[in-house]
Amino acid sequence: MNKLKKATDNEFYYEAIFIEYAIFEDRTESILKHANIDYKNNKGYSLKLSEKLNKIKSRKEFQDKYIQKHINQDLILKIEEWKNERDKLIHCLVKNTFDLELLKNIALGGECLVKRFASKSQLVNNYLEKN
Repeated sequence: MNKLKKATDNEFYYEAIFIEYAIFEDRTESILKHANIDYKNNKGYSLKLSEKLNKIKSRKEFQDKYIQKHINQDLILKIEEWKNERDKLIHCLVKNTFDLELLKNIALGGECLVKRFASKSQLVNNYLEKN
């Protein structure tokens, strides 16, 4: 989170987006681990972020009232929307075309979303550990 703050404070927005994505990957994997749900594919590689989000969205283990209070469909949808916008932006890197204001908005919006998700995932992980 410190690296993310430094990146956004210094307006290194691509770096911020890469860090945000890595945090989402890490936090979704952690949630699945704490719920004893497989987070790797049949070749032993970590699932993609979208696959991990789908598991969190659809598995019965996450339909518990307490978990839904913290990680609900709306939060997952916002992460999916952010990821889709981020993916479009990353593809623009190849074409050397990008909108600086869009880049900034995705990075700063992602920072807020990551902070919220990291906090909520910690609460859910603690709850899963106890139960």
